[in-house]
Amino acid sequence: MSKITRTLLILLIMFLAGCNSPQPEPKQLPTRTLEIPQVPTDTEIPPTQGNTPFPTLTPTNEPEQPGPPTEQPWQLPEGDPIPLYPAGEKITLHKIQMIDQLIGWSIAVSDSDTEHILHTEDGGYKWQDVTPPQPLADTGTKLTINGAFWDEGTAWATYNGSDFVWATKDGGVTWQAAPLDYETLSGSLFSVQDGNHAWMFQFLDAGMQKVYTALYRTVNGGSSWEKLLDPYTDASIQGFDKTGAAFINPQYGWLTRTFRGVQPQVELNLTQDGGFTWEALYIPEPPSAPEIFNNCNCGLYNPDLNSPLEGSFHLSCSCYEDDQQIEWDYLYRTNDGGETWEIREAPGGDFVYINDQIIYALSRDIYRSEDGGESWQMVRTVNWDGQFSFIDRDTAWIVAINGEEYALVKTSNGCDSFIEIKPKVIASQSIR
Repeated sequence: MSKITRTLLILLIMFLAGCNSPQPEPKQLPTRTLEIPQVPTDTEIPPTQGNTPFPTLTPTNEPEQPGPPTEQPWQLPEGDPIPLYPAGEKITLHKIQMIDQLIGWSIAVSDSDTEHILHTEDGGYKWQDVTPPQPLADTGTKLTINGAFWDEGTAWATYNGSDFVWATKDGGVTWQAAPLDYETLSGSLFSVQDGNHAWMFQFLDAGMQKVYTALYRTVNGGSSWEKLLDPYTDASIQGFDKTGAAFINPQYGWLTRTFRGVQPQVELNLTQDGGFTWEALYIPEPPSAPEIFNNCNCGLYNPDLNSPLEGSFHLSCSCYEDDQQIEWDYLYRTNDGGETWEIREAPGGDFVYINDQIIYALSRDIYRSEDGGESWQMVRTVNWDGQFSFIDRDTAWIVAINGEEYALVKTSNGCDSFIEIKPKVIASQSIR
């Protein structure tokens, strides 16, 4: 073997030995444990709603940012309240509503024109002034009340010229005021279904056969009132004078109006959604007077509901024959929600329904029906007009009016006779 060949062989062996020698292990990087904080088992995580994130805590070293401004509570307008009558004050009752033989309410005046609310617990002989703390109006303004009285403790009232309504649950010892959207300008009409549910038709202004009306409802005894109809957006019941309303449940009710002789179609308005919407139910003419709607001034009055299917009202039409004014009156009754009507001739006056059989027709000629209006008997004639408050067939208190003279009288025998009551004011228990 030559020297060169031996050298090349040695170099080849060394190269192969280097390729097979063990390689050093790669250097290991130290591992780092990620610590995840654990929620204690006795801590409840509140569930999220939708995509709402958990609230972010404000660092204690930064001032907390103020939230949006809160709505300020409604405040009663400033002003001295109507002063209560002192014991012994001479009063004149304008309206009365008795609840039972002893307890009742009245609206009365003294020397001024400002009307007060009074409460009796002895049948009308002694009265306490329980007028709400209505702020006095400007000098010379007559403060008149429209009120509704449900039981011995519950009443509502609103004054002309104010944009709020009063409510009491304790017989007028205390009153709570709630705001309205508009100011009462031409009175109001209440309809009460029970001690929690009541409706108020607020009359704002009138003109061109319209009586602009806002309608409110309370479902909590008068603590708050929801506006259902606005005169600027509603057209269903804005026309003509409203004469009465009746609700049999929180959803179903009737509204009656008088049409001033300018609308040949006489309608009853009814609601099935608590007063949000009203539909017109056109009334058929009496068979004995088929042209009466075209020739006379007709209106509906005194609505009364026994159920959503059963109800009554009074149709009164004023007609002129040979230059003489003649009035025609009818009792309308339905048992099928107004699909059909029983129509009976009736005396004139205000109708008071003692029950579905006993009905009074009250004017200076007093009539009574004991068979649901099929027949009527004259009770007696009086020489005064009256605002009657019956508690049963035989017992009623009446504010008798003859011109500018007022008197409080009572009957205990169904208007066969009357006695006069002299009301007396005693010290008030109302809290001011």
